[in-house]
Amino acid sequence: MGVDDVGGLGSDGVVARSMLGILSKRIGAAVVVALTMSLSTACAGGEPVESGASLHRGVSSDAARRSVTDVVDRTAAIVDGDWKVLSGPRLGLCPGSDGSGDAEDPGGVTWVYIAQRPGSDDPEDDLRRVEAFWQRLGITTKRYRSGGDDPDLGVSGRGGPLTSIDFLSSAEGGYSIDGGSPCADGDFGELATGTPSPAP
Repeated sequence: MGVDDVGGLGSDGVVARSMLGILSKRIGAAVVVALTMSLSTACAGGEPVESGASLHRGVSSDAARRSVTDVVDRTAAIVDGDWKVLSGPRLGLCPGSDGSGDAEDPGGVTWVYIAQRPGSDDPEDDLRRVEAFWQRLGITTKRYRSGGDDPDLGVSGRGGPLTSIDFLSSAEGGYSIDGGSPCADGDFGELATGTPSPAP
């Protein structure tokens, strides 16, 4: 019997309509809950969602460090020159973590790696080559430009093997590449000191 079939049942029809309404609401609620759980699992890649922080991707700290070092070094090789490591690979905390190890702290670590070299008189070609290389790696790119008569030029990247990467051509500072790894599993205190934390 469909919803329209209960119209001629008098007071019983009213009861039937009420029951069908309650049943529809319960089914609808169950569907919403199921969809929400499916989307949460899909977005998290099977990992638990941690509020207010970047998701861990199940990658180890060593793999995250290798990833950022590899992409920055290969980017530098595309724009040949006398590159120097300005910083890193340097250990950092995932967004939302203070390294306390508390139950409310999502934990996890990131790696930052920065290289620098003198610039060139015409950086446009270098920017195009860097942008094309990053796009081949699955990195989403965006150009930017500062104001003024002698503007800084750059391209920023997000996603792919890294969380973020930037290539900057500055009139004063030359070229720089600044890469950040994905948020990785690992204890900041242990990795920073090279010693495991004592057992509780």
